[in-house]
Amino acid sequence: MGKYDRTARLLQIEHLLHQHPAGLAPDQLARMCGVSKRTIYRDLAAMQHVMNVPLWQEGPRYGLDKSYFLPPVKLSLFEATFLFLSSRLAYRYSDERDKHLESAWSKLAAILPGPLGRQVQATVAAMSHRPASDDYSRKVEILVTSWAEGRRARIWYPSSEARRVRPRLIEPYFLEPSGMSHSLYVIARDAEAEAMRTFKVERIRGIELTDEHFEVPESFDPEDYLGASWTVWREEPVGVTLRFDREVVGKVLEATWHPSQQIDHQPDGSLVWRGRVSGIVEITPWIRSWGPDVEVLEPAELRERLREESLRLARTYAGRELAAASR
Repeated sequence: MGKYDRTARLLQIEHLLHQHPAGLAPDQLARMCGVSKRTIYRDLAAMQHVMNVPLWQEGPRYGLDKSYFLPPVKLSLFEATFLFLSSRLAYRYSDERDKHLESAWSKLAAILPGPLGRQVQATVAAMSHRPASDDYSRKVEILVTSWAEGRRARIWYPSSEARRVRPRLIEPYFLEPSGMSHSLYVIARDAEAEAMRTFKVERIRGIELTDEHFEVPESFDPEDYLGASWTVWREEPVGVTLRFDREVVGKVLEATWHPSQQIDHQPDGSLVWRGRVSGIVEITPWIRSWGPDVEVLEPAELRERLREESLRLARTYAGRELAAASR
């Protein structure tokens, strides 16, 4: 826990020094951070020699080199608010801790109005309490480098049955987070299969950067590629038709769940929802979340799958009730 607290404090010191361009003395930083002056001296040394943060010192004051941050950006209150909301989404999309995400949002906090900046900094501090994963950070760093520099990456990835892991040579075209699965995905061309694939970053067992170069085709448009996806997965589009009970119609109408959705109001107050989505894997958990207030009309495969799940669920609870009654 102490290590994560220290990381959050280092980010706080960085933020405070940026907010005070004339610099701050160690005793001032100690009061602001609620620690001893000796701790602040150790933190300042770590920032310079471990994090490579460019600090200057004039007399008792320490300051942050202006070149370390992007040029000032003027944001309206509403623009700043949406940046704050973006930080909350970034916080919730992944369970993994990432030092680059923390650093980026800490820097953004420095340009936001006081209350919003403090809330973003609090979000960064909350991120720092997650278990650190050097393996995950390394995978993301290599994938980002591969994508940005147009260099193929070799990954070791389990098969769909997860029975064996084999190497794949990939060309990353896009990175996409998923709030539903709390994961990060890389959309890439499998150079050996000569086909597009989607890989879950958390599932990658090993990774290395190669010197083989590639170019993302100008014709590649991630919005078109993911257009029919429920979140990130791309399969053959399937027509899905659902009937929602009247009790939940209001909630269904509160959002556009998919770009292809069509809504038909029924005379009895219920609602029929239609959409054409990539496969049925990703949409199934969303349908389950509505419980008995939704009925799958098509496709038949999905209707049968949920019918069997419902029967198993009923047997599970009936079995527990019978067991409890017999005691």
